[in-house]
Amino acid sequence: MASFNLKASIKKYLAKKKWYSILSDAVFIILIVLLIIPSTRTEVASFFIQITSLPPSTLDSDEQFKINNQTKLWQIYDMEGRHVSFASLNDKPVFLNFWATWCPPCVAELPGIADLYKKYNKEVNFIIVSDENPDKVQAFVIKNNLDSLPFYQNKSVPSDFKSQSIPTTFIIDKEGVVVVIKKGAARWNSGRIQTVIDQLISKQNG
Repeated sequence: MASFNLKASIKKYLAKKKWYSILSDAVFIILIVLLIIPSTRTEVASFFIQITSLPPSTLDSDEQFKINNQTKLWQIYDMEGRHVSFASLNDKPVFLNFWATWCPPCVAELPGIADLYKKYNKEVNFIIVSDENPDKVQAFVIKNNLDSLPFYQNKSVPSDFKSQSIPTTFIIDKEGVVVVIKKGAARWNSGRIQTVIDQLISKQNG
């Protein structure tokens, strides 16, 4: 049986391939390795999700709905563990996002959400919710320089916001009408979404 000669095989491979093909193969192998390693998997997957995500669309008028009174009583907790009623945050349009630190699509869209928050935090209430341990969330926030975002914890979700997947995001107008629902990562700092938010703010001030 012929023995496998690694050195000869490599020489044969290099002789047959163009330099750019070799570079492409090397990059592909590195990416596969990074996706296998637990410590880098989330960051690498998030990067590719981020650059391929698209802005969401608004719901058609017949799909929009008003949150119920039970939802307004929903209690969440800020990073210091203080109770916050959803109703107290519904005095202006709301951007509500459910996420987790271990979820690559969630991580991928956070920078776009941070851009949106920087522009609209005075006109819109942003609620970024996870059911994870606060210490774990805080460590992630610090590591990724996202401490400007308003993060909250919860252990239960009202029926209006139930979803089988994360991330899931809702944009709600001041009257409590849900105008956007997006399951999966999205490009939240897009012009399309800024137009939606501008319209909600204009409607509120009008």
